[in-house]
Amino acid sequence: MIKKISLVILIVSSLSIHAQNLFPVKLENCKTDRFCLDCGDVKASYSEANFAELLEKLNKSLNLQGINGAVKFQVLIDSNGNGCVLSHTDQSNHLITQQIITQLNSFNKWIPAITANKKEEKTSVNLIFSIKSGRISGMIERVDVQAFKKSFDEPRKPEIFNKTYAYKNENLKNYKITVWNSRNSNLTDNMNDNITIDKKGLIWLSAGDSLLTFNGKKFYNAGKSNEKGPYLCIESDNNDIKWMYVSNSIYSYDDKNWTKYDPKVIGSDGAYKIINNSKSQEVFFCSDKGLTIYKDGQWSNLNQNKVKELPSNRITFARRDSKNRIWIGTFSGSIVIDELGRATSFNDTETVLKGKCITSMDEDEKGNLYFSLYEFDAKIPGQVNRDEGIAVKYADGTIKQFTTSNSGMPFNHTNKVLYDRYEKVLWISTDRAGLVRYDLKDGWENYHNENSAIPTSYISTMTFDKKGNLYLATRQGLVKIERK
Repeated sequence: MIKKISLVILIVSSLSIHAQNLFPVKLENCKTDRFCLDCGDVKASYSEANFAELLEKLNKSLNLQGINGAVKFQVLIDSNGNGCVLSHTDQSNHLITQQIITQLNSFNKWIPAITANKKEEKTSVNLIFSIKSGRISGMIERVDVQAFKKSFDEPRKPEIFNKTYAYKNENLKNYKITVWNSRNSNLTDNMNDNITIDKKGLIWLSAGDSLLTFNGKKFYNAGKSNEKGPYLCIESDNNDIKWMYVSNSIYSYDDKNWTKYDPKVIGSDGAYKIINNSKSQEVFFCSDKGLTIYKDGQWSNLNQNKVKELPSNRITFARRDSKNRIWIGTFSGSIVIDELGRATSFNDTETVLKGKCITSMDEDEKGNLYFSLYEFDAKIPGQVNRDEGIAVKYADGTIKQFTTSNSGMPFNHTNKVLYDRYEKVLWISTDRAGLVRYDLKDGWENYHNENSAIPTSYISTMTFDKKGNLYLATRQGLVKIERK
């Protein structure tokens, strides 16, 4: 039987060319304070002769008979020609992949990138290693950054994996959809991955590498003048302070002054998400260092040293519910910490949350909880429509998962869930099938660029304003959905 090392298709959630771990399996052994992606007037590379020796060493030491496949590696190269593997695509962590990582990490014949006759301090390059006919080969796979960015400014055809549900979209006529983009407004970049609305109703959003505000008519540059983006997280708290992650640091802005926070003081130097908990008046920062909590000017941290049930310190989401429980999603599973501080790891249960990472959550008036899910260890490597979808934890304690196989979900990978308190429905954003409207009974609707005024099938995130209007952050501009 022919064995295969699976190659995972990369879908980048942010187009920043600074400090991004591109591939799904992230390694922890590199110092990644700041680097650029395949940048330089002269690109980073390697000594051809020495790299050929590395390949020959792998071919002699590994048993490659009957194996075919390919794995991609992202390697960080410093100005001294040393390398370190940042991430790769082989979620099985095959022995061959481990051996390649060992060789790449010990290889010291890298040639640093050069910009304006000066060596880049740190840059990353992508390499692809292929196995065929019992031999392994490897080479640099260049990133065309401009083409990479441009490719995201064209709407993609929606991918509807649910072939059995008939979408009638009877409520679509009840909404007015408004789109602002670089063609019909002064929006500088259609790439919008982050959005929040402050207490004054002002919209804050990322646009490419910039931070903008929008008053309903015009966009204005709001970024810190001496910090180049991208602004990877944006959140507004109860006191109308805007929090963001930019240039490898956490910042806050109170409409007058910017404050930069020392990682040694707050316990974190970055964030996957920043979440405001309005009832408890806490701001959560989800990062590789665990969960950092800010409240009343004080900082605290939850990590594996304090909560042994945490399967990983790499936290992608956390939020309190109305019962004072903290729901936490990590890249290795999810837990809940109850009001008494007792933690339960769902990897140790037989619920639908076993093997899943909670990536967003919302709650209705009855205490029902809604989750978007990520399957961190796919049962079928390389599968696009994975065992994810959404889950609902009802007030009676039961949990049900909704996917393309048992509901009107058009695609199983979701970015965010939001409960609409005006219409009593659930909104679900996806990155391939557009926007989903679920009436919480048996009615599912699916809006995208082929059946509505929504300009894309890729919706990064979304939020409500005080009037209940829904705003979508997309790769084709800013979208507003309001009831007629």
